[in-house]
Amino acid sequence: MLNPYIILTPALLSAMTRQRIYFVRQQWPRGKGLHEDDSVTCFLFTHYVHHEVDTERVQRHMRLLFNDPYRCLYDSQNPEHMEKLRIAAGQPEGYRIYINLMQKKWKAGDVLKRKISAYVASRLSWWKYNPADKLKVTLKERYGGLYLALLWKGQQTEVHLEEIENFRPCVTT
Repeated sequence: MLNPYIILTPALLSAMTRQRIYFVRQQWPRGKGLHEDDSVTCFLFTHYVHHEVDTERVQRHMRLLFNDPYRCLYDSQNPEHMEKLRIAAGQPEGYRIYINLMQKKWKAGDVLKRKISAYVASRLSWWKYNPADKLKVTLKERYGGLYLALLWKGQQTEVHLEEIENFRPCVTT
């Protein structure tokens, strides 16, 4: 399972909160590394700059997380929230806290590339896609969800990353 995000650190939190920021917390199963035990709980903090458009996005993000018992909204201007954010950035024992920032430019690995090709050939057959052709793939984040934007010969779509990760092509005999 792909986790492109970096760990939230005190230095990063300090740099980010030089301006007013909202943070939406949610469960983040993708944060579990191969060597994490089941007692580690992972969270993703999605940041939004404080202005009217992002305030609406924050509210929508919180509504989309209605089933997440760990969802929480933090405002960097609230001293109690800032104290909780500092604790989270310290990576308390038993927790792994990520922020929706990538350390480097994302690039699909070979296994994911093969799954994408099989997915496009099966689910987007009207594209008449040929794996020898250049398919542009970018990773997008929306409300804490990861999507792959697929662009080929002027055609484009976005697919939830999990849909491609879990894709199993039908085999006919």
